[in-house]
Amino acid sequence: MKRKAWSRLPWQAAIWNRLRPDLGSNHHAFLLLGHEGIGKQALGRALASALLCMHPMEDASACGECESCEWLYAGNHPDFRWLTTPSRLQEMGAEDESAGSELEDSASEKRASEVIGIDSVRNLASFFSLTTHRGGARVLFIEPAEALNIAAANALLKTLEEPPAGSRFILVSSHARRLPATILSRCLSVNVPLPSIEDARQWLLDKGVSSPDSVLNQAAGRPLRALALADPTQQLARKEFMAQLSSLERDPYGLSEKVNRENVALWTEWMQCWCYDLLAKINHAPIRFNPEYEIKINALAHKVHLGKLLDWEKKLRIARYQSQQPVNPRLFCDDLLNAYCAVLQ
Repeated sequence: MKRKAWSRLPWQAAIWNRLRPDLGSNHHAFLLLGHEGIGKQALGRALASALLCMHPMEDASACGECESCEWLYAGNHPDFRWLTTPSRLQEMGAEDESAGSELEDSASEKRASEVIGIDSVRNLASFFSLTTHRGGARVLFIEPAEALNIAAANALLKTLEEPPAGSRFILVSSHARRLPATILSRCLSVNVPLPSIEDARQWLLDKGVSSPDSVLNQAAGRPLRALALADPTQQLARKEFMAQLSSLERDPYGLSEKVNRENVALWTEWMQCWCYDLLAKINHAPIRFNPEYEIKINALAHKVHLGKLLDWEKKLRIARYQSQQPVNPRLFCDDLLNAYCAVLQ
């Protein structure tokens, strides 16, 4: 992983003072919580690198030049372990020793690839039993922490309760409610806030995003999510999707003919945002996600059936989670679009 990936983001200076090793809490386990796409992982990585750095800077961040930093950036630091799901390891080009053979394209294997299992935790036994390099810190980074299944969480619990000397734990989660209470009770929870609109806009401009306000609206102010959404191909796909969804003159069922495994989760998110904007307009609140479609939303808000709109909102909340699982894309989207048609009748 590149050196820049271990640096905190510009808007995280204030919260860094709660975490920095020299001034922040000395708790052995931190749980970084917050919305997806706001930079929790970057903050956690910055903390990990600072804990392991041999010559930290004045603000306690890693120097980036010492032997320990070089090991960390190269991915072979003896006192650092990154515990994540097999699917994320595959995305990073790594392999999980506990995952066995290459994952097959089946529903059960797909679900397994999104879970941190007990074998992954058991494989850490030697990591915690050996002395640390040069007597320094030992860091276990777990992300996403909610991916720990019950057996894995229970296996980790004893180490969290009685951590070996110098051991520090950094857990990152976007869904605290999915974490076992036993894990929550043994970590210091730190809520990572959204950056200001000004900070997020400037960061996106620095990244080369030409229309930061539009993608920030789509991402509900989450800058990393907005950066992902700024891809021109994705913006074109969204424009085509929303044009059909927002028009009563077109048949929304035609959309499902274009759905596939790659875009089913994204389409579900777009429908959920559309639903929230309709609810906002009905309740005389500002439109948050799709202000460029305010005229359409205003027209539809006077015609929708409120009860059925609330039913659709509930269905979409469940579907948002289900869309990350193996589903039949066509049937899945047909069901959601059928509920949308009921809203408009």
